[in-house]
Amino acid sequence: MENTKNFNSNRLFIFFKYLVFLGLFYVVSLAKINGLFNPFTFGIFFALLWCNQNILVLSVEFLLAGYLSNFSIYGLLENAIFVVLILIIYGIHYKIKKPMKYINILIYALIANIPKVFIEIYFLKSNIYITFIELLFGLIFTFSTMKFFESICIRGVGGKLTVLEKICAFAFGISVFCGLMSISFFDIYLIKFFGALFILFLGYVSDVQTAILACLAMGVGSLLYANNPTYLCVFVLYGLSVSAFRTKNKYISCVALLMAEVICGFYFNFYLTYNPLNFVPLLVALLAFIVFPTKMLDGINSQFQETLCSLTQGSVINRNRELLYRRLTELSDVFAEMNKVFRGMISGGLVSQSSKQLVYNELKIKTCSDCPNKNKCYRINETDTILNLQKMIDIGFEKGKVNLLDVPTLFAGKCDRLNLLVTTINDLIGQYKNYAGLMNNIDASKVLLAEQLYGVSNIMKDLSLEVNSGVNFEKGKEKKIIDELTYNNIICSDALVFEDRNQIMSVTLAVRKEDRLKASVAKVVSRVCGYKMEVCDEVSSSRAGWQILTLKSAPKFDCIFGVATKTKTGSLVSGDAYSIIKINDGKYLFALCDGMGSGVKAEQTSSTAIGLLENFYKAGFDKEIIINSVNKLLSLGKDEIFSALDLCVLDVREGTGDFIKMGAPESFIKHKETTSAIQIGALPLGIIQNAETKNEQVYLTSGDKIIMMTDGITDGFKNTEILQDFINNIATNNPQEMAEAILNKVITQNKNITKDDMTIIVAKVFER
Repeated sequence: MENTKNFNSNRLFIFFKYLVFLGLFYVVSLAKINGLFNPFTFGIFFALLWCNQNILVLSVEFLLAGYLSNFSIYGLLENAIFVVLILIIYGIHYKIKKPMKYINILIYALIANIPKVFIEIYFLKSNIYITFIELLFGLIFTFSTMKFFESICIRGVGGKLTVLEKICAFAFGISVFCGLMSISFFDIYLIKFFGALFILFLGYVSDVQTAILACLAMGVGSLLYANNPTYLCVFVLYGLSVSAFRTKNKYISCVALLMAEVICGFYFNFYLTYNPLNFVPLLVALLAFIVFPTKMLDGINSQFQETLCSLTQGSVINRNRELLYRRLTELSDVFAEMNKVFRGMISGGLVSQSSKQLVYNELKIKTCSDCPNKNKCYRINETDTILNLQKMIDIGFEKGKVNLLDVPTLFAGKCDRLNLLVTTINDLIGQYKNYAGLMNNIDASKVLLAEQLYGVSNIMKDLSLEVNSGVNFEKGKEKKIIDELTYNNIICSDALVFEDRNQIMSVTLAVRKEDRLKASVAKVVSRVCGYKMEVCDEVSSSRAGWQILTLKSAPKFDCIFGVATKTKTGSLVSGDAYSIIKINDGKYLFALCDGMGSGVKAEQTSSTAIGLLENFYKAGFDKEIIINSVNKLLSLGKDEIFSALDLCVLDVREGTGDFIKMGAPESFIKHKETTSAIQIGALPLGIIQNAETKNEQVYLTSGDKIIMMTDGITDGFKNTEILQDFINNIATNNPQEMAEAILNKVITQNKNITKDDMTIIVAKVFER
């Protein structure tokens, strides 16, 4: 049942469509410029043929319209020969299965009009100059109508038109209203009805510019036919009045149009002779507009607004960015304040002197409080007793424990509980050490959390600064991009162009899905923007058949890389871990982590460190916070976890490499003729909580190669100079081949025995 209903609806739509085409053929066939010639009719025929309409139905309608508009033997003969030639040419073209192009249509139009030109000149004795001018104008009109119909068929009624397409639409409107000007009944001109109705519709669903342009096309069409500017003035005044009172209330537009008609007829006396019949077409148009369903008008209006909304999007986006800036700034302040709170909660542990006093007091209670010689020790020899006990406690704090040899000789001869005294001191010092370790870990956790809060605060502050600067939309470039893409047969319905605070040009396009992979998209955008642009993101649009592309100015450099690894002989798992990730639009992270030892435990250690580094860098934390946080997290574990860390952050926009090393061997940069070493001394990760972060930044040129490696590679050479010379003499420019050459050299020198896990990363930087 549903399929039958859809089938009937489709049939009704097709019938209505071809009925409109018949009316269009008839009206345009009546359009004569100053009564001399008609260059429009065959242009409409070829434009519809270009839009894949049924050629047989179009041919019948073309002949019928010609018969109704100009019944004459020569007229019928001209049209019949024209249609027969087109059917033959179209059939041959279809048979050879070649795609139809603009030039094909224009050539076929020229060929099909040759018999008509011959009949006009030879039999009808028409002016040869007028005949050829009519043909020339007809070919130009054919091209313009094809461009206009193509834009309507592909992008719909609400699609944006290029400057050329607007000119083509203007020419099409002139042809239609030139024909309508010829139709009248009892001094009632049909052009007035259609003109008024069309203006009311455009005033409701489109923008003012489109409405005024349409009014001019109507007026020029009537002027060309009648050589009389009356309706040109009338339609312009219609358009101005409707645009001035443009609202969603249909009655206000109708009243405005009616008042404009009264002014034209009675005040300016445009029509010379004015009678009640002149009101009839206008009143019928007003009535038709009023009864037309408002929901349908709103639906058409929404189609226009989908593309026209870009006129106001700049102010809306900038206002939202300002609100987002305020919220991010407030959140940044919250996290910064939380950082202060957590740092204020750090206890710092007990002061050494206070700790010794607590141990002394506890020692007196546990060993001396019930001792029979208590009075003798603390009354007669109080000073010596206190000094001897404190001396033993100092030795215990310094060595970690005391024994009988640490007891002063004189004091040992007097104390009857010497063994208990030594045991108690050791127990108390052990308890203190456990407590101090616990407090240090708690403080370290507070510091770690405070650093994370501070890092989040900085990230939000950076984001707030990024959105604080208003987006400067390049409207001129947006329009030019759409036009240029259209000229390259890439349909783009909307474009957004702006620069961010880092002077990175960003372009967002809404293009047809079948056009999204065309290389000319980036070429056209690059040419218009003056930067080399590349597609960096692609998402589906909410509108079916469309894709959203984001292009950004391409970085100055790019990179390729190679990796070579080898596990220690006898070990099943490598203790080395590496990571190569793209942090953001212009930065790459190259990381090597060598876990202590080899095997599963070393692999877990290095993988943990690499995973933490990746996530911190992706989140946008500062490098100092990242290294300190990873170091503290590893040092807080119950097991001793040490890892040598080697980092390089490559900025392909600036052409810089930022190196960070913690217990890692030297890295190298191979230039065109020389090789330099990067050596940074620092302890490995996880040894101490407050590790010092050192980094070195180097500037790179096109062709430079960054070589990073674990100590399994460097230990395979006698010294750094030999390794550096070997790298400098490697002939290949392929980073993968270079990495494998270095690895194979080490293995060969060690007689195919791998004494340690080996990993090497080589990254080549080159200019785009």
